[in-house]
Amino acid sequence: MYSFLSHMAFAPAPDAAQPHVTLTFAQSLDGKIAGKHGQQLILSGPQSMKATHILRSRHDAILVGIGTVLNDDPRLTVRLSPEDLVAETTASALQHPQPVILDTALRFPRTAKLLLPTAPKKPWIVTGPIHNKDKRLELEALGARVFVLEVDAQGRVTLPELLSTLYQQSIQSLMVEGGAGVISSFLKSGLVQSFLLTIAPVYVGEHGVSAVQDAEGAPVFRDISYHSLGQDVMMVAKPAS
Repeated sequence: MYSFLSHMAFAPAPDAAQPHVTLTFAQSLDGKIAGKHGQQLILSGPQSMKATHILRSRHDAILVGIGTVLNDDPRLTVRLSPEDLVAETTASALQHPQPVILDTALRFPRTAKLLLPTAPKKPWIVTGPIHNKDKRLELEALGARVFVLEVDAQGRVTLPELLSTLYQQSIQSLMVEGGAGVISSFLKSGLVQSFLLTIAPVYVGEHGVSAVQDAEGAPVFRDISYHSLGQDVMMVAKPAS
């Protein structure tokens, strides 16, 4: 069922000074990734969820925005059984990706699961130059690593600088999972090499959160394939250059 994933390569191009970027998320039939006010929805079935964890195991880092942390409190770990690890990956041991959080105003909660003593890797938090310095020290004392980058006129970290920074930290492959603002920014950036979209057979309705609010600047895709994963369908593609 997951053989198509084993044929995918996530290494950066030889002349690229940035990680290979994989953008992946799940949406409903009507294009929603969350409920009203960002309420978390479990859209992926067990088979497509396993595919997500296989993908996580094959990337050096995983990135989400602060909204995802505040709404979902994710662990961003790989949850595969030893049997699945052997059967579906080439890894001899479970490798968790490095969590990376985009958080320009440093709203990261001190109580997040990513900061628990049991977390396999403490988060890297990417923030802007204007932030609460005392909170930064508190988060660092809890194990987080804080990167301060310049922001653009909209108060956002520029994605090329972000990717360059991660590459300098030996991150060769980055899996981007959400939320909506992060998905939209990466989708339009021209910096994504692999795109995987899980489509769940449900409708959320007009009050749900769309993955992309404005399609202007969104890429055309090539090398498109579709894979049935239980009740879900996963689309695999590459943005056309």
